[in-house]
Amino acid sequence: MMEPSAGDQNPTPSDYDRLLRLIESQHRILETQSRNIARLQSQSLEQSMMLEVLGRIELRELLVEVRSVIQSRQLTMMETMSQLVQGKSIARWGDGEVKLMLQPEFDLMYQKSNPSLAQDLRDLLTSYESSSDRLLLALPTVFTTRLWMGIWSENWYALAPLLRASKALWGNTHISRPPFFQKHGVDAVAAWRRVWEGKRICVVAGRGSRFELIPELFDNVDSVIRVDSEPTDAYATLPELKKRLRDVGDADLFLLALGPSGTVMAGYLASEEGGRHQAIDIGHLSSSYANVFKGGKIPEQLPQKSSNTAGPRP
Repeated sequence: MMEPSAGDQNPTPSDYDRLLRLIESQHRILETQSRNIARLQSQSLEQSMMLEVLGRIELRELLVEVRSVIQSRQLTMMETMSQLVQGKSIARWGDGEVKLMLQPEFDLMYQKSNPSLAQDLRDLLTSYESSSDRLLLALPTVFTTRLWMGIWSENWYALAPLLRASKALWGNTHISRPPFFQKHGVDAVAAWRRVWEGKRICVVAGRGSRFELIPELFDNVDSVIRVDSEPTDAYATLPELKKRLRDVGDADLFLLALGPSGTVMAGYLASEEGGRHQAIDIGHLSSSYANVFKGGKIPEQLPQKSSNTAGPRP
């Protein structure tokens, strides 16, 4: 008979003991690594908070000036909504619009830099005094996060003269962002619903846009027309889009979800040339509602939909 090979031998108790000790050793190593990672994350958070504190100290005078130019004449979110209910249009500035306007090398994921776009954004600010009877320009609350401290420090020297060109009140851009729903809850929902109660609306958005006419916000409109634009670099097709919107003759209200191009288009539609329509640069309103009331992701974390999706109708 052949002797059994080493591979045919059954494990012995000592083999099980060695395996158990190995597993226990690996478990201890993983526990140590987990504690080290948690400690590093805590240290990183503390360092980040300290950097923000140091940044506020370093930029104290600049931030005082920013607040004096913006927040000293900025409407609250609810005051901004009251202006919309009364029929005003609104064009909003966020970090993307500021950078596209003032940093020629800056591109957004869905909008490349464009000198004409930058000039259109500047023109809206510098002509605000003459258009403020029908158009509200909206700016963000003055944040002191690392992102916004970077934006203020990099751009304020060029932004301040544009903002000082007028004396009109600024709207609050956060009306279509999660903070509005976080602060005002169902009252924020009611405020938006009053804007389009019983109106014929025209929605202008990029194909595959994350903007949806969710019933919680929009089931009280009279009717809906949808006009699709390009999902990226929408500004390049704005002349064609303006022509298409001139054929939309029976809309009471235009809702624009076009990023920086929506800011420009809102100003155009509210102007004499554009027909003095009410136009709202609405951004990520539906996603912001879902984030607060349904636990959804913040708008920037949501994937783009299929370019063939036109979005639901109420």
